[in-house]
Amino acid sequence: MTAILLSVLAVLAATTLIYQGYRLRQARLSVAELSYDTGNLRERLQQLEQEIGALCSASMGAGEHVVRLEQQVQRIVERQNRQDMRVTVERPYSQASQLATRGADIDELVESCGLTRGEAELLIMMQRAS
Repeated sequence: MTAILLSVLAVLAATTLIYQGYRLRQARLSVAELSYDTGNLRERLQQLEQEIGALCSASMGAGEHVVRLEQQVQRIVERQNRQDMRVTVERPYSQASQLATRGADIDELVESCGLTRGEAELLIMMQRAS
């Protein structure tokens, strides 16, 4: 009976060794797969870091471009405001000069063009002189 028991123990030991060998092989394959996956993840992380760096550089360039455009728009708005003011200032005198040429009197110039009485008188005198 001892021989049978030894045979059973030997078979169990061999089976256990085979099973442990199989488990060890599976563990090594898992480690290899994890190592491979880790390498892939590192490469992808590096790619993403490069892409983020490029995006940051591009956004800085775009930000600087936006600042330049805002400054240009501001200059255009200021120039337009100056032009509007110039037209507003010149318009009553131009209109008043035309009215004076057509024979308008001082009161008409004051009322229709918003001139002061002195401005209207001066304009009428200038029209008569020419």
